Amino acid sequence: MLNRAFTILAAAGLAVGQSVSNTATATSDIAAAAATARTESPTSHVKGKAFDRIVQIYLETTAFDSAVNNTDCQALFKKGILLTKEYGVGAPSQPNYISPASGDTFGLNSDSFVVVDKNVSTIVDLLEDKGISWGDYNEGLPYTGFDGFEYSNPVEGNYMRKHNLLIRFDSVTNDPDRLAKIKNLTLFYEDLENERLPQWSFITPNLYNNGHDTNISVSCNWTRSFVEPLLANKYINDNTLFYITWQANGQNATQRNHVAGIQVGSAIPEHLVGTTDDGYFNHYSELSSVEANWDLHTLGRWDVGANVWNLVGRKTGDGIRQWDEKIALGPFESYFWNQSYGGVFSSAPNTTHTYVAPNIHLEHNGRTVLPAIQRKWRNSKCRGLRTYYEDIIELPDEFHPPCGFEVPIGLMPHDPIMTPITVFPAANYSDTTGLAYPSICSSASNLYPTHPPKPDYGNGKDH
Repeated sequence: MLNRAFTILAAAGLAVGQSVSNTATATSDIAAAAATARTESPTSHVKGKAFDRIVQIYLETTAFDSAVNNTDCQALFKKGILLTKEYGVGAPSQPNYISPASGDTFGLNSDSFVVVDKNVSTIVDLLEDKGISWGDYNEGLPYTGFDGFEYSNPVEGNYMRKHNLLIRFDSVTNDPDRLAKIKNLTLFYEDLENERLPQWSFITPNLYNNGHDTNISVSCNWTRSFVEPLLANKYINDNTLFYITWQANGQNATQRNHVAGIQVGSAIPEHLVGTTDDGYFNHYSELSSVEANWDLHTLGRWDVGANVWNLVGRKTGDGIRQWDEKIALGPFESYFWNQSYGGVFSSAPNTTHTYVAPNIHLEHNGRTVLPAIQRKWRNSKCRGLRTYYEDIIELPDEFHPPCGFEVPIGLMPHDPIMTPITVFPAANYSDTTGLAYPSICSSASNLYPTHPPKPDYGNGKDH
């Protein structure tokens, strides 16, 4: 049953508060919580098509050119594959963390303390459905399952919730077994030493090491020093893919959201070492590539159509699809992805502030929407919730948003709301005086209202 605010969330336009535990930051409270925090380190051995383990590392706000010109990051991609057309999906930071977990940004245009409804599924649901172990490691997190907005860690470096991939999802944090897998980065090394690392992991460095409070020299140096010893470790680097990317191009906020992606590890065939992958990818490609690798179900959102990395697609038959201007209503170069379109967490006053239902009918290269998601959302139309997801790579942006989810062009990211919100509060809407809305809206359903064309999955060959 769809609950909480899934009926017209925007009707009242009010933030719905939530009783949040694990948020206190006083020294005594931290010590007490850390002493009783439950931590889990499950393992599994599910074979993948291209890799058996993936370690994802997210860094902060760096343009593509800056990343690829840094000598430490150059040393890494020379050991593997450089993704040359990787793009973020919104701004500021947090939309680029909510998206690779759930398949959408839900209009988020701030680093606020957002709480995503428990009916929104994540990559965790897909992994657990196939028995694949996972872990979310965050440097500076004071203890397992901490749900506070931020924490000044004098020993391990400062932490902010906005960079924690899974902590904002009720479907994760309301489950004690899942909450026990949102851990400090020190536990990554402990799990490594004890050979109990998960098959899927996400690494968030602290604010200094990820470049947020520093620069590309620091973040690339930290990443190289973190990854290179792991490449030499036979336990972790056993048919393993290390994936490194930057959440957004925060250096040039008005430019296209072009970032770099780096793939290294023993899962990369020798003949691909030192090469580039020039397909169009975004943060949803991380979802689609993991789904393809382990033959998972999908979330029924933007993960379904996102291009699968060539490293994986050459094994699964997922070829790179090319940009279709008819679907996109414009050339690739006209898309920027440097501002979030509208949705439940948007600060724009005149946009739709509701959740969007997954498209439970989508199927891509044999991968269908997770049956549990299909059951949960089957009656979403009756509840007034629409969907805009299609099996396409042409991801909407602020200039080509889904119809009904337009926001003013040039709308600046909103200041963070530091208390929990489940919908952006109307009292805090941005002042949009003098800003113009986009002249068109774009989605496959706009062009093909009844039967969109059958997608071309590509030929699955190397490109």
